[in-house]
Amino acid sequence: METVYWSGYELQVKNKSDQWTDSNRFAIGSENSIQEVRFQLTIDDSEKWQRPVGLMLGGPFSAEIFWDNEKIGDKGMVGQTQEKEVPGPIDSIFFVPSRLLKPGQHQIRVRLSTQHLLVSDASIFHSIWLAPYRESGRRDLRYYAAPLLILSALIVLSLQSFRIGHNAGNQLHTGLGLFGFSIVVALMAEISRAVINYPYQYHELRGLFSWLGNSGAGLALLYTCYRLTKGSLAKALLWFGVAVYLASHFITMSSGDMRMALDFILLALGPALVFSYLLVQKQKSYLSTLPLFWIACVISNEIATGLFLDSFQFIASLILIGGAWVWVYVDFDDEKEQQTIPDSAQYFVIRESGEENKIPVSDCIALKGEGNYTALKMADGKSLLHQDGLGAIMNTNPQGFIRVHKSYAVNLNAIDKLRSATGSKYWLEMNDEQTVPVSRYRVAELRGLLEKR
Repeated sequence: METVYWSGYELQVKNKSDQWTDSNRFAIGSENSIQEVRFQLTIDDSEKWQRPVGLMLGGPFSAEIFWDNEKIGDKGMVGQTQEKEVPGPIDSIFFVPSRLLKPGQHQIRVRLSTQHLLVSDASIFHSIWLAPYRESGRRDLRYYAAPLLILSALIVLSLQSFRIGHNAGNQLHTGLGLFGFSIVVALMAEISRAVINYPYQYHELRGLFSWLGNSGAGLALLYTCYRLTKGSLAKALLWFGVAVYLASHFITMSSGDMRMALDFILLALGPALVFSYLLVQKQKSYLSTLPLFWIACVISNEIATGLFLDSFQFIASLILIGGAWVWVYVDFDDEKEQQTIPDSAQYFVIRESGEENKIPVSDCIALKGEGNYTALKMADGKSLLHQDGLGAIMNTNPQGFIRVHKSYAVNLNAIDKLRSATGSKYWLEMNDEQTVPVSRYRVAELRGLLEKR
């Protein structure tokens, strides 16, 4: 974080009657006309004020800065029209002459304009503080040390989750990988301010990428929930969440940050409701943590929207994705602890010519995905075609079966040996001497299950 000597929040703004009225920094929005605000501060006689001091100013506006009515710098050029205004950088620093830093009360006056903003915003004054002077007004990368570490971890976890999901057919990891990539987009937009001190109007482009990242993350949770759950009530809860999200866009929001935060929270509402319902039905999964995740998002946003968008969302996302890596290895055992085994887990139902044939799961050695269908490899050497895809069949949790590859699932009781070769290549030898490829992301889980068999 920056070393800050003073930071302004309370201020006075000049109204249309040229009178100064009390306000605060977060209530200064974009307007067509030039605005004037002023801050009061008191300087003591401590040694820090004898060193070079800079006034840091951040936000999507152009400005003229005055210290006790003496002009100390320009952030672009203030203008009544877009043609007359020169956009300033999003963040600027101004040297405060030592002769102005005398002990006592002082006034900082800022005259600003926002003619180059395309969309109105109710909160444009991001920051104003006094700190040790430095050459660049760009935010110090140290200010984003924690976000940079989180970004690195999210990229690695998201990439690996997506690869696991794609190669091993694990829908949980596929969904969380997409969720992580979306959060990475939002976090990269947030950090961009420390890398490029862009002209202030490009802050809207940064906001667009942040919105796309946040919305993409919410949609990824919806997608994951849709793929992992069955039942009309669960689907209805998802559609309810989508309906609330769409309806919220008929409500005018005072700032882009509030819209982004609300969009994410409402997109995550449906999945949170679904997994709350499933938890009541005693159906546990890793995403049973989503209701807690959603409640924490709401509380964080209520405390401060900026805190939610700048910190909590990224930390919580890192925990959510990282936790899935642990859960996936214990999830199978949790399913085995259920007292009753549903009929759908004991039989494969093949529908043909209006008839249903029940095939005992125990008579099947392996399942092979064939596009939208699945081939059932039977113990007697026959192969039957199931009308559902491999993912849909595995969602019914057929007893004793485990997915070992994006295109294969096998009966644990029909496995003879697990083989390996150089280059991280693995395969299974089945009791009927058939071989089945194994994704390297499934090997650790498979070995543990074979030892307990």
